[in-house]
Amino acid sequence: MSVDFSLLRTLHRMHRQLADIDERMRKGPLQAKIAQNNQVTFQTALDQAVESSKTNRMAADARQLQLGEREAKVENMKGQLNAADSNKEFQLLKDRIAADEQANSVLADEIFEMLEKQDVIEVEVATAKENVAKATAETERIINKVRNELKALKEERARIEGELKESEKNLPQDVQERYFRRAAAKKEDALSETDSRTCGNCHQTLTAQIVSQLMLSHAVFCQGCGALFYLKEGVTGR
Repeated sequence: MSVDFSLLRTLHRMHRQLADIDERMRKGPLQAKIAQNNQVTFQTALDQAVESSKTNRMAADARQLQLGEREAKVENMKGQLNAADSNKEFQLLKDRIAADEQANSVLADEIFEMLEKQDVIEVEVATAKENVAKATAETERIINKVRNELKALKEERARIEGELKESEKNLPQDVQERYFRRAAAKKEDALSETDSRTCGNCHQTLTAQIVSQLMLSHAVFCQGCGALFYLKEGVTGR
């Protein structure tokens, strides 16, 4: 059974084109998924920054309220100094005022640190918002790009697949069954180019008998991987 090697080259090229399209169609949605995951990551960071801002602000407000109450208490005790009935009571009030003022000073320092921290957090929130906005725009861009590419790839795939089916009709009848079985299982690896020395797929060395059959343009399948051979251009059969 003889075969046209130029036809096999064409079939193999089409199979490779389809394999390349399939790979590109697989990668497109993966790119969109990565972009979506990045967007989720940035959104999570923003949510955490906003929550940290809210928690720190509430804590600072509570401390400020506490400080205000303590300062009012100190002022009240200062007013009681002139009304002290004895030196002992006077000294006790002064000691309490001094202790409370010291505690208030510590509390004021804590509040100052929390307000400084709030400034840092607000910068983080602003940065996180920018990141989310950029990630959202990038995700939308990639999704639209992938959608358009998939549409074009599907159209291109349908065209090549149609041409492939038409070309396959030109295969000899006694080759078609084995070829179609291999193509269904191995796709582009159903065929293999050879330089008449080794298989282009599995690199198994060709026997002298196989080389002789190829030189007569016979249909030969690799004994290693089962691919249908065709001679490399420049290496011609009779």
